[in-house]
Amino acid sequence: QQQQQPQGQHMSTGQYQNHQPQQQQQQQIQHNQYQAPAPPPAQPQAPASASQQAHFQSNGLTGGWQSDGDYQERRKMIAKIVHLLQQRKPNAPPEWFKKLPQMAKRLEESLYRSAKSFSEYNDTATLKQRLQQLAASIGMKTKKMQQQQAQLAQQKLRAQAKQQAQYRGQQQQQQQQQP
Repeated sequence: QQQQQPQGQHMSTGQYQNHQPQQQQQQQIQHNQYQAPAPPPAQPQAPASASQQAHFQSNGLTGGWQSDGDYQERRKMIAKIVHLLQQRKPNAPPEWFKKLPQMAKRLEESLYRSAKSFSEYNDTATLKQRLQQLAASIGMKTKKMQQQQAQLAQQKLRAQAKQQAQYRGQQQQQQQQQP
């Protein structure tokens, strides 16, 4: 039951939420329902050895500062990314909102892997800029992959045309050799 507020009085937070547009409520529900997987048990972290540094680098991690203890902060970062993306596309289709938690998780993971320190990773003042750089980088990689695929397709067509020409040449030679 919703109560009408007399004019001049402000609504409480709970009452305001009842008046939110349906899309905003749906976004909030999706955001609140997102649950990251449970973290592995945290273990005390010793300084990273040379072999650990190599392991981090081979897994795309930079610097060895990353740890299982970062789990809660990483969840907060995913929520911040979800919020930024929702602000950027408030009228996106529902399918986009369904994909949003996974998109945010992938973006967060990339930020986490590429940061040189936890403070760099967790810097909210540069978050929007870092996400824009990441999006540009992903866009460039996608464009490069598409160009490579187009080049491969052209090479394949050329090779097929060459084979067909050779086959036709062989057929003509055989026809000329027959009496």
